[in-house]
Amino acid sequence: MQSFLLHLHSGWAYVVVLLTLVLLVMVLMSFFSKKPVTAGLRKISFYTTLAFHIQFLVGIGLYLVSPIVQNSWQAGTAMQTGPRLYTLEHPLMMFTAVILITIANAQIKRATVLRPATLIFLVLALLCFYMIPWTAWLNL
Repeated sequence: MQSFLLHLHSGWAYVVVLLTLVLLVMVLMSFFSKKPVTAGLRKISFYTTLAFHIQFLVGIGLYLVSPIVQNSWQAGTAMQTGPRLYTLEHPLMMFTAVILITIANAQIKRATVLRPATLIFLVLALLCFYMIPWTAWLNL
């Protein structure tokens, strides 16, 4: 189960990263050209939000069955440098990213013209990619 969830979480991350980058480019183009929000932008925003939520749910499942996380909490070493990324930092930042992308999606859905707040939420969600364990992810 843990191996399946790990590979699903790692594979689906490619979809999330790609959709987020596409959404960010579309939002920047729409924002700086001051054109109205299109149906295509709304669809990409919806699918990006959906992908984030699926990734987060798979991540919760992985968090619950991961031996790295379980052992570090049981041994009391969860706050040491190595396991802290997987036990605390990565899950909290990804939870923040899910919240921010959901807020941005709600604003894009209701807006006729994009506001700066939407851009800020998307940039913050993109900055949450800093917490992706890139070396572990790309070595799978």
